[in-house]
Amino acid sequence: MKVIPAIDIKGGKCVQLVGGKPGTERVQIDDVRGVALRWQEEGAEMIHIVDLDSALGSGDNGQLIERMIGELRVPVQVGGGIRSVAKVDRLFDIGSERVVIGTKAIQDRRFAEEVSENHRDAIVISVDSSSGEVLVDGWQGRTGLGTVSVAKDLAGLPIWGFLYTNVDVEGRLRGVNPGPVAELVRSVQRPVIASGGITTQADLDSLRSVGAHSAVIGMAIYTGAMDFSKIVREFA
Repeated sequence: MKVIPAIDIKGGKCVQLVGGKPGTERVQIDDVRGVALRWQEEGAEMIHIVDLDSALGSGDNGQLIERMIGELRVPVQVGGGIRSVAKVDRLFDIGSERVVIGTKAIQDRRFAEEVSENHRDAIVISVDSSSGEVLVDGWQGRTGLGTVSVAKDLAGLPIWGFLYTNVDVEGRLRGVNPGPVAELVRSVQRPVIASGGITTQADLDSLRSVGAHSAVIGMAIYTGAMDFSKIVREFA
């Protein structure tokens, strides 16, 4: 199982929010590119970048992300507010290894079909969930749709896999709930990346035991709860 560091960008800074809610920043770092280079030097096999401003409809950090991709040697996975074919194409053109789509894919299946056909085995669909319900619009909107039903519907497309974030535990440093991850892994024949609540190596062990392909980790490595260089060696 890969351990992938998250770089969430808001207002040109690297931040970590509690439950994805604006105004709950527990971490704010001005040098976003420096953070990315640090995780690379500490052994990251991939870096997960999210444009929170774009996801929330409050701005765009595209130029910064483009510079980061150009500087990094490791593969980059990019998400956050990606809601047009042109934006997906652009992210691949500048060197993204994978592109993560969520809101638009869930609200417009034809969009998901088009971009996955254009970029086969490179699209990740994000199913960000609270109490088993998929959220959209930067986790601010509810859909009334179940996580597994959404994933099953989209699993037949030529996507790479799914990113599952448990919003209920995201950023709270209280541990993971492996149950929903296990259910999703059993339900779709695609790799599942797990995120949300990862605080200890035991959390990572539990996600690996239920079949998660990768784990995206954020708050724990920014607050010092976990030593990224040590963890990435354990799970390389």
